[in-house]
Amino acid sequence: MLHEFNEKELSITEDDAPILTCHHSGDVARPPYLHPFYAPNGHVVTDDTNIGHQHPPGVCFTRGTVNGAALHYDEMTRDAEASSARFSIVTTWKNSAEPFLPAEPFLPAEPFLIETCKTEVHPRQTEVQILDIELSLHAPSQPLEFTGDVGLSYLAVEMEYRKAADADGRIGESEVNSNTSVWGTLCGLTTAEQAAVGVAIFPHPSNGDTTFLAEDASFGFLFAQAAPFTINADTTHTLKYRVLAYVGDIFTVDLSGYHQDYTNT
Repeated sequence: MLHEFNEKELSITEDDAPILTCHHSGDVARPPYLHPFYAPNGHVVTDDTNIGHQHPPGVCFTRGTVNGAALHYDEMTRDAEASSARFSIVTTWKNSAEPFLPAEPFLPAEPFLIETCKTEVHPRQTEVQILDIELSLHAPSQPLEFTGDVGLSYLAVEMEYRKAADADGRIGESEVNSNTSVWGTLCGLTTAEQAAVGVAIFPHPSNGDTTFLAEDASFGFLFAQAAPFTINADTTHTLKYRVLAYVGDIFTVDLSGYHQDYTNT
């Protein structure tokens, strides 16, 4: 696999075929995200359109609220590194510095959250392209409570006959939305090529219960929402996911088998 790497983007190809591009510009309004992400047949399965800032682009991790508020960014730094089939992005959030006394200088800003996103790209297969994503959230100095929209999301390319489904046999937005399941997927026919493709999100069992939120008719959006959790000071909470871009649909691809392969590793 080959990498094209700069301060804002990292792209991966295999045998001259593109697999994905990761954007990590450092803009707090645009967290790191994967787009385009390609199925093994070369068709793009992600969109990066901002729909009134309602959904994040591509494949993206969102942090919800931290200690009851949206994460602020008095100071934020972001570093990225890549090697072989893996890459990591580290985002550090810092508190504002405050002086002890009016006459004293400001103290250096201290980090209160260090987020590390590690992605491993598996070799392309005929039916699936697999990504393993691990989010490590470290609280250096104070307890942090994460609530709301914490988890991994997928914004789908324009599709016809788009349908969400989950591991419990629910099919369609009204069935999948707001229900707990061990995996979820969104698939359909790409508008441009009329190719059957889909993306599945497999939360690792160690994450705990995951609620899937789906909008298959309107926006083509799937979100794997983690249950609220608290990170004690000087500890780390880890969330793991496997993402599949596949050729076919829920009736032709054995997603349960792929999920079993993931949970058995």
